[in-house]
Amino acid sequence: MDNGAASMFVGAAAGVVVRAATEADLDGLVASTAGLFAEDAATRDGLRNADWPQAHARAYEEGNLADPDVLVLVADHEGTIVGHLTGTFHAASPMWTAPKAHLVSLHVAAPWRGHDIGTRLVAEFRSWAAEKGAVQLRVSAYAANTAAIRFYQRHGFTPLETTLAVDL
Repeated sequence: MDNGAASMFVGAAAGVVVRAATEADLDGLVASTAGLFAEDAATRDGLRNADWPQAHARAYEEGNLADPDVLVLVADHEGTIVGHLTGTFHAASPMWTAPKAHLVSLHVAAPWRGHDIGTRLVAEFRSWAAEKGAVQLRVSAYAANTAAIRFYQRHGFTPLETTLAVDL
């Protein structure tokens, strides 16, 4: 994806632009990250610090914006961020035989779901990863988040590994 490119959609989410995030988007990006965290990680994982977004999300997102191997996309409706996607690129290494990309986080605000915004974000991520040379995309989802799992499966992701945990 060309960082200057933007994707427009005609239909239910008309006026929503999917584009690379900039520093001007930080407040909306942090709010979207906090929304995802509150809705998913903080409610599904007892080890997650529910206060993390308020204390750390801004610095985290600033670091992402500065890293050429991190893609940060926003879904922008008339200046309001209604969703985001963060993805990372990992080159081949002595451990990994080929480059891959990891979809780290994806969130669309509840009122905007069902309008293909998540699909558009994933399509832009897929294009960016392919341009960088990735041969595989990966994403993790909480087992209890069946809606996310169904969404990712509709976009071609299939189960690869399972993470198990036990509280001590």
